[in-house]
Amino acid sequence: MQAIIIGAGKVGFSLAEMLSDQEHDVIVVERDPDRADTVNDNLDVQVLVGNGASPRFQQNLNLKEANLLVAVTDSDEVNMLACMFAKQRGADCTVARVRNVEYAQDALLKANKSLGIDFFINPEQVTANAITNYVQVPEALNVNFFDARQVMLLEIEVPEKASIVNVMLKNLTGANRFLITSILRDGDLIIPNGDDIILAGDRLTLISRTEDMEAVEKSMGINRRPVEQVMILGGGRTGYYLAKNLEPTNIRVTIIEKNYARCERLSALLDTTIILHGDASDIDILQEEGIDEVDILVSTTEDDKLNVLTCLMGSRLGAKKTIAQIRRSDYLPLIQSVGIDVSVSPRLLTSEAIMRFIQKGTLISMAEVNTGFAQIIELIIDRENHPLANQAIKDIKFPKGVIVVSILRDGQVIIPTGNDVLLFEDNLNIFVAKASMKKLKRLFR
Repeated sequence: MQAIIIGAGKVGFSLAEMLSDQEHDVIVVERDPDRADTVNDNLDVQVLVGNGASPRFQQNLNLKEANLLVAVTDSDEVNMLACMFAKQRGADCTVARVRNVEYAQDALLKANKSLGIDFFINPEQVTANAITNYVQVPEALNVNFFDARQVMLLEIEVPEKASIVNVMLKNLTGANRFLITSILRDGDLIIPNGDDIILAGDRLTLISRTEDMEAVEKSMGINRRPVEQVMILGGGRTGYYLAKNLEPTNIRVTIIEKNYARCERLSALLDTTIILHGDASDIDILQEEGIDEVDILVSTTEDDKLNVLTCLMGSRLGAKKTIAQIRRSDYLPLIQSVGIDVSVSPRLLTSEAIMRFIQKGTLISMAEVNTGFAQIIELIIDRENHPLANQAIKDIKFPKGVIVVSILRDGQVIIPTGNDVLLFEDNLNIFVAKASMKKLKRLFR
């Protein structure tokens, strides 16, 4: 596939890296020569310096041969124009990053196919949706959904008093099918078998039907605690979208925002959310607003360091769970080690959302789990003579660390056992340890 990426910021760089790693032909267009040099020095892609939205410049891109054009510059208008012009010149598929609230929520704009934009992506909305998942499942360290939210992945830390502590996996019982695909223990990834014993503090990856997951957790002695109050520090776009997501629930939502004009805008846009004008890093304000009664504290300011600081303060002052928005990828490996429960990366979430759209149904990275030790990928058995077709899972010689975790067949989800037979047109989600990804690709080649 030939892909053209216009804009080499955080999302553009990350997306170019993902596509290049999958051996696609990638062209990156960037106006800033210094940023273009950075991409050229670090990635195996072609880099062009120029205005990717210019019709004259696009003449040099041979867009009739392009399978994909993604515009992720800092300007919504530039991104939309780049996609419109590219579609007119023959690009197969176009994706535009659109952050402005008015554009992002305009259903007529998104439905207007004459614009030539196949997919709109809003990083703040994607990030807010991911945080909403964590609010709904507060015990989770990671939450992902697949197959139109019919399949759920949870990463949870086993409490000391859970009933599954010191129990062998083969002795676990439950009315519903579920899989434990991995155990992260003391920094090491374990792909378990039936004889492995679960210990307190283990980080388990669970897969089940979404409707069954809460019952699966209860069978393990892990109960979801109710979330009654959420405090959001920072009233930018992510904070706004998160509050908008939570307002239809019974959760009390409070936003603390330093900019008074932004507070006024939020008050006009939101209905039941309490908007407070103040400095989120002020301990007195947090205490006055009852931080010790907050179930989840979410810091979504534009400053990563401030997000880390306020989450640490909130945890010390009594907040039961903390979630920090982190834009710099080099911070991510350190976040949990300093005492923050969950970190979310708009860059990674946006890149993964674009990847899911543009390559749905092929062997692709869908989501990272176990802090990057493994991935969930999607695969469709797209032909009768596919290497997996008409075979029982237990008979397929998958590399170690590869597990079929769900099958979508005729709209119904199956959490499989080794006896399940894979059929033509099955849509599979597969857990893959990072070390086994190349071996899995070779299997299909």
